[in-house]
Amino acid sequence: MPEGLAVLKWDNELGPVVTTKTPKKLTRGLDPTTAMRVYGIATMGETEESQRPGFTSLVLDEFKLAVYYGGLNNHLKGHPSMVFLVLDQGEDPDVYKDALPEIATQVFLHAEDEEYIGMLPGLYKQIVRYTQMTPEQRQVSILNDPIRRGILRILMRNGTVESSILEQTIFEEVGREIDADIVLRPLVKAGIIATGWVEGLSSEVIYLTRALFLLRNVSINTVRAVKSGEIPGEVAGPFLDETKDFHRNYSADLRADLHKTIWREAEELSQYLLDVDSYEILQILREGPRVTSELPSMLDLPEAKVKKKIKELEKADITVRLKDDAGNEHVLLKSNPKVATVYPEWLIQSTVESYTEEDIPSRQAIHYLEVLKHSHPSMASTLDVGESD
Repeated sequence: MPEGLAVLKWDNELGPVVTTKTPKKLTRGLDPTTAMRVYGIATMGETEESQRPGFTSLVLDEFKLAVYYGGLNNHLKGHPSMVFLVLDQGEDPDVYKDALPEIATQVFLHAEDEEYIGMLPGLYKQIVRYTQMTPEQRQVSILNDPIRRGILRILMRNGTVESSILEQTIFEEVGREIDADIVLRPLVKAGIIATGWVEGLSSEVIYLTRALFLLRNVSINTVRAVKSGEIPGEVAGPFLDETKDFHRNYSADLRADLHKTIWREAEELSQYLLDVDSYEILQILREGPRVTSELPSMLDLPEAKVKKKIKELEKADITVRLKDDAGNEHVLLKSNPKVATVYPEWLIQSTVESYTEEDIPSRQAIHYLEVLKHSHPSMASTLDVGESD
């Protein structure tokens, strides 16, 4: 566990100033000399392009720092512009190369009203948890964030948008101002969007390269176990009927209003995949049905907690509990929430139409078609959310 987490801003008279930290007793790395040195490394260059948000690390005599700089825009406004973790000599700062930008982004997004100060202890606890996330959970964390979810909704509808317009639209839809560069960088790293400059446009342009969904699938392992006779018949029959009805209705919802359904599901289901205990239960049930009484020992959790989590998953139509004639309760996956990344082929035609109808600048449309061409699955590598800068 890191020794602590600190947030700094730049003061034109005082230099780097610590605005908040956790734990409160943290002192390492916060002396003026060290803070000035870190700022000097992060802010090398005088243009916005040379001072974009980014991760760096610093090895000092008795400790190390993992640092995320929020960019020139925050720096010049006098907002919090740097977040760093204090580590002991035995820790590798690169372990936090993905986690720290996520935590820092939450700090920067809540800087205007200083809400981040009260959030910091909770964000600090999330640091280690984030490093232990699976690639699937890291994708889900994107969908769990209302701002990034809003960005994806806009891009999955329009394909491409100027960053200045995106910032304004997010403010209107979500009610929060954003610095697009800070919020979008993790999406660029994940291969979900690309960015670029187009001649004649005043701000950077954002392009969707992969659509991201959280959808319910039929659990093949569960159905196979049920149909092969591994589950008592008095459980198998009702389960197949219930899951068939559920997925029939779910498919109807998708056909009736695709966008409303996928974004409702993204918001609702993401919480279960990011909850540690619920996700462990889900991982076990993905392998096949279980008798409820087996789960506490498999999870090393109290029986009461396991039952509570299963009931929560059942309420969300993820699991179902059924008893056999001997009184044993079986828990099975009614639906299996899975992340899917999809090449946005539908945006090719809509971009051509936008170009023809002059709804977007011609250069922007042409550039986006080139981006889609080069990001096609036949030419692009598989999405890797764990990739580092």
